[in-house]
Amino acid sequence: MKKEKTSIVIAFLFCSFMYPVIFKFSSALSYAYVYGIPFVYLLLNYKLFNRLTKMQSNLIICTIMLVFFSFLYPIIHGTGDFSYVKISTFIFRKLVVYIFLISLLVKKYKERANIECFMYYYALTHAIYVIGTLLLVFIPSLKTFWFSVFEEVVSSEMLSESFGYTFRIGWQGFSGYRLTLHCTLSCIFLLYLFYVGKRNFQINKKILLICYILCVLGNMFYGRSGLVLTIITSVVASFVWGKMGIAKLVKFSFFVYIFIVCISCLQDVPIFSEWYDWMSQPILNFLTTGNFGNASLERTHEMVFMPEWNTILFGDGYFVYDGSYYKNTDSGIIRNILFWGIVGWILSYVTTLYSIVSVKRKDKFLCLLILFVFAAFEYKGDVYYEFIVLFLSASFVDSIVGRLYADRNANLEVK
Repeated sequence: MKKEKTSIVIAFLFCSFMYPVIFKFSSALSYAYVYGIPFVYLLLNYKLFNRLTKMQSNLIICTIMLVFFSFLYPIIHGTGDFSYVKISTFIFRKLVVYIFLISLLVKKYKERANIECFMYYYALTHAIYVIGTLLLVFIPSLKTFWFSVFEEVVSSEMLSESFGYTFRIGWQGFSGYRLTLHCTLSCIFLLYLFYVGKRNFQINKKILLICYILCVLGNMFYGRSGLVLTIITSVVASFVWGKMGIAKLVKFSFFVYIFIVCISCLQDVPIFSEWYDWMSQPILNFLTTGNFGNASLERTHEMVFMPEWNTILFGDGYFVYDGSYYKNTDSGIIRNILFWGIVGWILSYVTTLYSIVSVKRKDKFLCLLILFVFAAFEYKGDVYYEFIVLFLSASFVDSIVGRLYADRNANLEVK
């Protein structure tokens, strides 16, 4: 079957709406562009969304409840900490953007649009983001000019002095935990497309491999957690999807060895040396001790603790306190329980798991990999809402295609 050509326009729109830049001279204009255009577009095409599936309806209801609780708990506890509202409403803000992009995919690829198509452009976006990082690092004048025009969405002023920061930068500014999460998911999607991808949407495998390598580099730049998880999931996926025998295993090991040798050659180059020491720490720990432990992971273990029973039952209504995370913990599973107790904790994770499990209709093993990655990332940081947005949005690809072309076919039959 003929391979699909990558649409430069669609790729640009994915990049500019998933990771928008904010003009310093007018942030209001930038936000109007980022959210206004998608909202108006979806409003004008509301008929595509006025019949939701049972899964979509349930997830949206659960998400509305999360928003309601994020207002309610600070009021009940009298904390006045409404910072969690920004987290809960993030789902709806990003949902509008993602569904807008999915609508453009359907317009471009028509009946051929499917979840694999969305996976590809999602992963391609992060591969391009990594290219942006390389340009900003190796062309300092570009970085200076860029951030004189655009705001840093996540400020890197203090973080720039931290160990291993060198490549943790992108066109939005500091790029860390969230980016390594998305690069990890991108690697899984690309492996799925490479090994399992459906016949009705095929991308040249060389392009998939290039994107995969770039997303692995992204994990080497933005976060060691993602790098470790990418190594684990890639090896397992290659055995399960790729049915890797001895010959393929030898070939795979050879390319991995060459890649490691090339990277290790950079450790004495000034611009790479600090980054190399930071990035390679978990790998070296694994080779010497048999585990991927590092200082960041050890700090996370220390931040996971058993709250008091009153907190577990009813929450404390705090998400941040005195300018930092409440009780100084980054762990998502603890931060959720501290904010709204067991009820909100269960609701947030049931909603997340329900959205992820919907993927099993495509591939059960893909679903298992995503669940594993979610559990690992949520243990270290609060990211559940990213998964809800992504997989709830992905469900709209098939429903929009089905609604649009089923209606058209029905009209043709009537005529």
